[in-house]
Amino acid sequence: MAKRLAVVFVVALALGACTAPQQPATDAGALPARIVLHYDFAGDWAATAGDYCEERLDLSEGVFLSIAAAPDGDPSAFHVARFFMLEEANRAQALVGTADEAGALPLTVETDGVIDGRAAAVTYDLTLEPEDPHRIRLTAFVMTVQDRAGETVRADLLATAAADRTIPVLSVAGRRGLCLKRL
Repeated sequence: MAKRLAVVFVVALALGACTAPQQPATDAGALPARIVLHYDFAGDWAATAGDYCEERLDLSEGVFLSIAAAPDGDPSAFHVARFFMLEEANRAQALVGTADEAGALPLTVETDGVIDGRAAAVTYDLTLEPEDPHRIRLTAFVMTVQDRAGETVRADLLATAAADRTIPVLSVAGRRGLCLKRL
């Protein structure tokens, strides 16, 4: 008898589950809230060598580039906080760059310097692309120099270093750019 009651109870439970009211279908046009994820470029970055980002003691110990988040709190906007091309005494300004839809981040640093014995305005334009949480690629690095006479010269520093392997740091770039590792 107890066995029979148990079977009847299980059958009743199963039938009750089949006849229970179903949840109403959600509106097909209403999508769940979306959160856009951004790569976090903020931090200190050291140069590594080649396409496989090999660490070298002469490169990988020092800071090549420091990136800080934009002061307005935009999660996709960053600026250069420290840059290996600048001397500590030089005045420089960094423009805030915003990552594009592909994740590439353009950054610009403006400074004054002395080129060939003449005072000049120098602009460095960098493009960074995320590779993984610990590595980014410097895929474009252009220096523009404008002297007081109005002469403007642009140089692609990565292309120059690829042609002249004696240029420090930049000459170790791989085919996809200079690999930077997060410190």
